Amino acid sequence: MNKITKILISILLISVATYFLVVNKPWKSFAENDYDFAITDTASITKIFMASARGGTVLLEKKDQNHWLVNGSTPADLPKIQLLLETLHDVQMRNPVGDNEYNNVIKEMTAAAVKTEVYAGEKLIKVIYVGQMTSDQTGTYLMLEDAKPYVAHIPGFVGYLTPRFLVEPIKWKSKLIFDYQASDINYVQVSFPSQPKENFTVDNQSELPKLLNGAGEVIAIDSNYLKYYLGSFLQLYAEGYDDNYTAIQQDSISSSIPFCTVKVKLKSSEEVSLRLFSKQIDKRTKQRYDESGNPLPLDTEKYFGFKNNDKSMMYVQDYNFGKIIRGLSYIKEITAQASAMRKAQIQ
Repeated sequence: MNKITKILISILLISVATYFLVVNKPWKSFAENDYDFAITDTASITKIFMASARGGTVLLEKKDQNHWLVNGSTPADLPKIQLLLETLHDVQMRNPVGDNEYNNVIKEMTAAAVKTEVYAGEKLIKVIYVGQMTSDQTGTYLMLEDAKPYVAHIPGFVGYLTPRFLVEPIKWKSKLIFDYQASDINYVQVSFPSQPKENFTVDNQSELPKLLNGAGEVIAIDSNYLKYYLGSFLQLYAEGYDDNYTAIQQDSISSSIPFCTVKVKLKSSEEVSLRLFSKQIDKRTKQRYDESGNPLPLDTEKYFGFKNNDKSMMYVQDYNFGKIIRGLSYIKEITAQASAMRKAQIQ
């Protein structure tokens, strides 16, 4: 083989190799471990750390089956935790990223993806970068550590998954305020600073619950109503946490005089309190006028709320909490009406 032939063969081999690399892109082959996003054994997950390329981090830690913490201290919203675990279990690769969008996807994920580290014990079992939605809004760009991006989805779910990977700690905080059986409660104390005559206490430390006025005097009342009242402290959630007011504005509201304060003393000696503050009418208020068409001075549907010493302000709906924050005169009136109806039926 002469020198010229060797040169021609070398040029041909280089051309073939170049064609193979440029056109066929073997580095973009679809190895299964490149898109193995799902975690089959989500019960083994004990910790999830998320950090956004745009800033913001959150740490979710499992303490037991029904107890997760946000950043090591605040109880987590269990339904949201469950949704995240289901997402990690069910997510699948839908299709590879097309050549025409590959570079843009990489650029976007570098700038805005949420890095999600999943642990079992102290062992890091998976790192997933969660990007934005696809143009059809039915897929999400996902990428494993040291791998290529893919379009992922959950079969049967129409939508994208990015909103399930939140890095704002407040978005993960539990909205549960009260969740107690009547048998767990020693007493409930409800006070109205601007209407002290409406204050009352339901004492549950005896065989039958008792109603006391603000002066501590026992009010004769049907104990069945008090049993119903004490049974109303199950699964009482706030609507959500505020994201419109600044910390200074929230502190100002918290330091003002509340409309109502509810204190629950448990038989375990734990005490849980909720302070409610009147809220002005705003653009999200549905009921703005009274029955005569006059503008309402305050929002009758929602209150600002603060649980215990937590500085995070919540929105509390009257629809859910109204049954526990009606004043003493309301309790007297409604029980008197019920008693009169029973007497009328007997006669």
